[in-house]
Amino acid sequence: MVEQEPINLVERGEYLVDLGGCHHCHSPKIMTDHGPVPDSNRLLSGHPADEVLPPYDKETAKGYALFSMGFTAFTGPWGTSFAANLTPDDSGIGAWTETQFVKSIREGKLKGQDGGRMLLPPMPWQDFAKLTNEDLSAIFAYLKSLPSVDNVVPAPIPPVM
Repeated sequence: MVEQEPINLVERGEYLVDLGGCHHCHSPKIMTDHGPVPDSNRLLSGHPADEVLPPYDKETAKGYALFSMGFTAFTGPWGTSFAANLTPDDSGIGAWTETQFVKSIREGKLKGQDGGRMLLPPMPWQDFAKLTNEDLSAIFAYLKSLPSVDNVVPAPIPPVM
């Protein structure tokens, strides 16, 4: 068995964020010859505040969950949800404590606050809730180490009846 060097908390968090696919939804994309890839200048900054979605088509949406071209906005029976800004900016998780972060992941509560709304699909918080406390601490440490990106993500849009 090969012995590995221990990694620090931030490195462990980066590994878990990459493995957990967080960039798929929380990082805006740029188009390349290989398709959409995370924009390195806006990693984990959530749905771009200035991105306008195409008109809602109720007939198309009946049988599908729809993703925006950048995979940061999602429409389904729950309405339209937007991937959150996970950077340490005030428009992201800048004011969050680790306790709030853990509560948000463990209980699916927006901003880790009692009485708040639940996190919306497609956020798989029920799966991430199974992570250890150490893993959640590592993810939080990594997110807090990122460059801040000022990006106020839009509020969810209720379903169209």
